Amino acid sequence: MSPSPGRPRPTPRLLLLSLLVFIIGTIEFLPVGLLPDISRDLRVDPSRTGLLVTVYAFTVGLTAAPLTARTSAWPRKRLFLTTCAVFMGATALSGLSPTYASLAATRLLCGLAHGIFYAIVAGYAAAIAGPGRSGRATAIVFAGVSLAFVVGVPLGTTVGTAFGWRTAFLATAALGLVALLAAARLLPQVPPGPPLRVSDLPRVARTPGLGRVVLTTGLVILGHFTLYTYVTEYLHDAAGITPASVSAVLLLFGLAGLAGTLLSGRLVDTRPRAALLGTLALMAVSLTTLGAAPSNPPLLHLSIATWGMACTALPVCFQTAVLRTAPDTPDAASSLYVAAFNTGIGGGALTGALLLTTAPPATLPWAALTLLLAGTAIPLLTRPRPHTHPSTDTAPPTRTTSPCPHPPPTPPTRTRTRHNSPHTT
Repeated sequence: MSPSPGRPRPTPRLLLLSLLVFIIGTIEFLPVGLLPDISRDLRVDPSRTGLLVTVYAFTVGLTAAPLTARTSAWPRKRLFLTTCAVFMGATALSGLSPTYASLAATRLLCGLAHGIFYAIVAGYAAAIAGPGRSGRATAIVFAGVSLAFVVGVPLGTTVGTAFGWRTAFLATAALGLVALLAAARLLPQVPPGPPLRVSDLPRVARTPGLGRVVLTTGLVILGHFTLYTYVTEYLHDAAGITPASVSAVLLLFGLAGLAGTLLSGRLVDTRPRAALLGTLALMAVSLTTLGAAPSNPPLLHLSIATWGMACTALPVCFQTAVLRTAPDTPDAASSLYVAAFNTGIGGGALTGALLLTTAPPATLPWAALTLLLAGTAIPLLTRPRPHTHPSTDTAPPTRTTSPCPHPPPTPPTRTRTRHNSPHTT
């Protein structure tokens, strides 16, 4: 794909894409930072409010690949603007929702748009940038994910705490609408890529080594979001952090996450296996410390920082593994990765909700650590052929950065370039 001839310099358009990624990444994880406020206003338990993340993520997990395939013939600009419009409209409806059920329905609608958005945004950015600049384009666009964690979610949490959670949703949707209008005017027309059929997905899933990458992704993200979805509850209950200080802790998490994205982006090109295993080890140490010493403020803050650094680096490692494992079918393989990532997010929110019905928040880090170790065992115990293994130490065919994803942030995620989204989601 290539952008229309005679277009202006690509950087402003890439920054506009990055702004939309930032807004969507922020919207994706707003319920995490505002969980207590939403619970009080709608008169539901925090565990039920956390299921909003489950609804969203499971929707992405179930629909990302088939919807990407079914819309593969759409011109990129039309598809991109349509998904963004659905996302912003549903977010505005979230802020106006009178009941928990209506809020869950609007989040489901956001999830439908999310999977397609992250499946196409990296390719759209590469087409805008032109031949030989896809790596730079990806880096610019998915910087929006990290900024969502560093700025978007903490700021949304602050606004929601001060003026009500509905204000945070409506303000973010309004910003998204402004960016969408600018995108309609400035983004170029780009033709669709090669057609992808839903029936192609099972064949892609059988690519040697891809199943291991997808399973590892799902388990590790499942563990991460078992704790991360309810991090505000953990900080309040187990660590004794006041509600007014939660935003500062989430900002620390996000700043460390930005550093993790940059560092992993440098290492994963030359030492992908070492980068992946080192990141998993750092997350394991962080979760262990969070579980063992939540009442030690210096150690708590150090653990939050290293956890944020690790969780944001992981999508970079996983996405690189996908591209190395399935270089001939990157879009289809990435849609499966996005599905696994978001299924892990939703499963983590559900697992955390179930645990909170019978145990205090202080148990969440240990549950997260157990799932993380289960996922880590897969790359540790299996070493397929170098050209198919997701974490061999040879350079990958292309460079990538995290979508998602979430990706993980301040709170979280999920997606594809990823992704991200992430958030990414």
